Amino acid sequence: MKNRLKIITILLVAIAILYAYPQMKNENEYLAYIPNAGDGTISIIDVSINKLIDEIKIGNSVSHGIAVSSDGSKIYTGNIEDGKVFIIDVNSKEILKTIDTGRNLHGIDITPDGKYLFTASGDLQEGEEFDYINIIDTKEDKIIKSIRSNGKSPSHIDFTKDSKLAFVNNVMSGNVSVVDIEKFEIISTIDVGLIPNESELSPDDKYLYVANVQDGTISVVDVKEGKEIDKIKVGEGTHGVAVSNDGKYVWTTNMYSKDVSVIDIENSKVIKTIETGGQANHISVLPNSDLVYVSNLESEDISAIDMKKYEVINTIKIGKKPHEIEFVRLK
Repeated sequence: MKNRLKIITILLVAIAILYAYPQMKNENEYLAYIPNAGDGTISIIDVSINKLIDEIKIGNSVSHGIAVSSDGSKIYTGNIEDGKVFIIDVNSKEILKTIDTGRNLHGIDITPDGKYLFTASGDLQEGEEFDYINIIDTKEDKIIKSIRSNGKSPSHIDFTKDSKLAFVNNVMSGNVSVVDIEKFEIISTIDVGLIPNESELSPDDKYLYVANVQDGTISVVDVKEGKEIDKIKVGEGTHGVAVSNDGKYVWTTNMYSKDVSVIDIENSKVIKTIETGGQANHISVLPNSDLVYVSNLESEDISAIDMKKYEVINTIKIGKKPHEIEFVRLK
């Protein structure tokens, strides 16, 4: 009798585990989407197997930026010269709608609450046509505001977690414009380094970390004070930036030295340098994991890096001139 009860108990536990497994499995399963500016495609990687599984053809070129709707159903991307935003259905991979911004199209970023999509018209050149920020209402999927930047050539954008402030990097004027999202207007400007390309906030939104390409530095900005309080030398051509989930470390991609730097923020010191081998471009932390993914321009691939071991654990070949990396959770 005891043996029978034991066997029944084991079977019930096994059934429970088998039933729960798909749910547990899906919690950490994501697809990575990467725009390839050189061939006009978006690569799709299944990060559970670190394998390229599909691609979406956009045109001859594609924007450096990419964003995902808050419900994970839509991808926003675009093409650079024509200034068109493409809204893509995640499941069908079909273009649902096209929005013509009438401008060059560099950065594409979405507010944490998913209400607004920001696009930036910057390029590595000066001219009024490159100085605009467009704001798209994602419910209607239409432009509701066009802002003339007070900086030159805005590129990528980051937001506070409450979606009240946007930080827009101006690559040709060495500063960051702060946008009040409720008022849709620029309220201040923060001087940083030379060619500030990308930025990311700390988990508590107290600090903004800005990657300065020409300086090869990270600017540390006190958000409340609205000013740079530190500048940390990292690699050469610092282009992308990501912050660890605990906020203790900042990771940067360095295009010209072809590596990734890991900064201990408490000590303002680089503690690790990891070679990726191919002009490290953008970097993103995979949710619910200890992995970062890096796009490499020259070698046309993605490096998956273990954040604890500080080593590349996988390399995935993708399209030409890959840029930003966004993750969509599988349902």
